Amino acid sequence: MNCVIYFSCTGNSGKVAEDIASKTQFNLIELTKTNYDNILNESYGNAVIVFPVHCQSYPAFIKRLFKNINAENVALAATYGKANAGNAVYEAAKLITARITAAAYIPAGHSYLSGYNAPADVPYSFIDKIFKPSPVTIPKRKKTPFAGFLPAMRIRLIVKIRRTDKCENCNLCGASCPYGAIERGKTNKKCQRCLKCVANCPFGALKFTRARILTRYLNKTKFEETILYLE
Repeated sequence: MNCVIYFSCTGNSGKVAEDIASKTQFNLIELTKTNYDNILNESYGNAVIVFPVHCQSYPAFIKRLFKNINAENVALAATYGKANAGNAVYEAAKLITARITAAAYIPAGHSYLSGYNAPADVPYSFIDKIFKPSPVTIPKRKKTPFAGFLPAMRIRLIVKIRRTDKCENCNLCGASCPYGAIERGKTNKKCQRCLKCVANCPFGALKFTRARILTRYLNKTKFEETILYLE
């Protein structure tokens, strides 16, 4: 089976995955905590994995997928919020035993910025490479100093999520959270501030705020480049 597997928190990686699935005609599968084991129990010919860059690396939730996916060929597409794309693809590729045949960083809207900016279209050169599989070289990229220093703890200090009086206690936030980090609008120490709960609340009852230091960082010059590794 050929497929596009994606993990998306606020929707950008999901849009990129839909674009790739439409262009390749591969099956589209969202990775969630309820179907994780089923995905790992399948065998794939060509698998495309789409995921967001978190703290200039891959989200902790998908590490097990990288380490255990049973595929002949894997292509990687990481969406980044027009800040530093970091080293997510390189670090993911080191965990995967399958042949890596294509990789890309796709610019998209940053989850911590207001408003929605659609991700860039996936280039057809990336799609073509999926159908002409051969190993690619993914270089190690520079990351912001301290990007890898206790990222989950650091992000909890500079991003706060609060429950408002719009909450209906439906606990859809808890059901959607990949980390088991929220219950009826109240987060715990497992929270990665991925904002999946905020994006999925049907009542708009969850809000987040940023520390000034993060706001200043996000207001710096944005990167708009689609970065491809096809050789």
